Amino acid sequence: MAVWAWLTAGLLACGLLLARVPAWVIYNGSPSVPVGFYVRDQRPVGLGAYVTLRAEDAAPAYAQFRDFTDRTDRFIKRVAATGGARICADGDRVILADGAVLDRASRDAAGHALPAWQGCRTLGADEIFLVGDTANSFDSRYWGPVRRDVIDGVWRRLD
Repeated sequence: MAVWAWLTAGLLACGLLLARVPAWVIYNGSPSVPVGFYVRDQRPVGLGAYVTLRAEDAAPAYAQFRDFTDRTDRFIKRVAATGGARICADGDRVILADGAVLDRASRDAAGHALPAWQGCRTLGADEIFLVGDTANSFDSRYWGPVRRDVIDGVWRRLD
């Protein structure tokens, strides 16, 4: 009986240790960025980088509504603008500093109202603007810029 107790305790200890180790490989099944495996990259957060952040850090009210509240619920998005860039949101479109125009919907596929921000703002040094690669991606078009300190990883797609 003592062997089973030690074995159980050892497995629990391993599980607790693993729970604290950051993931080095993740799988993205969402079409908002290319589907596939991504490996953690040591590069700093910069234009074009794929990054992850907790859903609750990006859009707290919507994350609660959609029950994206588990600590493992993450979004993976691409950095489209960094500090100093001017971004404008007006109605159903967002205009990036490079002139790119992004469409945004007022409702999700299930008919729920999506959050929206309006106006123009210049990103602070500690802010980034995140987008997916598809028109229906839930990203900064809806939640606005995010602080760099909520980013929990930079990722590179494995080909």
